[in-house]
Amino acid sequence: MNTKLLREILSRYVSIDPNDDFGIEKCWKEMTNILSEDVSATSHFFENECSDEEFYWLGSIFEDIAEKTQSKKLIQVLRNRLARVTPETYCQQNFKTEHMQKLIDYAEYVRSIGMEIDYAEGKIDE
Repeated sequence: MNTKLLREILSRYVSIDPNDDFGIEKCWKEMTNILSEDVSATSHFFENECSDEEFYWLGSIFEDIAEKTQSKKLIQVLRNRLARVTPETYCQQNFKTEHMQKLIDYAEYVRSIGMEIDYAEGKIDE
């Protein structure tokens, strides 16, 4: 998995104007393609390399990744990754983006990502 490219696209995504639907959709597709190529590499990324801030922003494409990969294992990896974020380890001041520093407290972080994981799980055919 090309982690460097993923992070470049993610950085572009985070800085896009929220009204730029075309730019957002383009970034989502590019990130989804990278994270759907190899479930094992993607799992490794989320387990070992993904920062809490990256995890939050990538939550917006969990559904797309799940739909494309149909991986129950990946859903479990996402749940395990979220469980590692605790009130003790969550540090809003360390985030790079102003949005995360000011608006996303621990409760909102967990609620938001938890919902994204639940939606993603719903995209897996039984």
